[in-house]
Amino acid sequence: MGLLRNLKLRHRAYVCTYNSFRFAARLRSDLSEFAPTIAETLASVGDELAALARDDCPTESERRQLIDGLEGALRALGLSDAAQVHIVAQLAPRIMAGEPASAGKEAWTRMAV
Repeated sequence: MGLLRNLKLRHRAYVCTYNSFRFAARLRSDLSEFAPTIAETLASVGDELAALARDDCPTESERRQLIDGLEGALRALGLSDAAQVHIVAQLAPRIMAGEPASAGKEAWTRMAV
C-alpha cells in the first residue's frame, strides 16, 4: 500500500505543478491582464503543495514524494537544471514543513481585499 500511496502523492504534485505552470504561461502568452507573474505562480504552487503536505502527508518520506513530483514536473516543462534547483530549493522547506505561506491568522483579510 505504501508504494501506491507514494505514486499517488508524486502524481498529484506533478499534476499540480505542471498544470499551474502551463496555465500561467498560456495566460502570459495571451498578454492577459490576469496573468500571474512567475513569482506568483511559484508562490501558488508552493502553497498548494505545502497544504497538501500538511493535510495528507504525516511522514517525511511522503512529503519527499511531493518534492519528487515537483522535480518531475519541472523536468517535463523543460526548465534548465539551474532553474529546477533554484525552484526546488525555494519550495522544499515549505513543503517539508507543511506550512503554506498564505496560511496565517489574517488569511481571511487577504481574501477580502
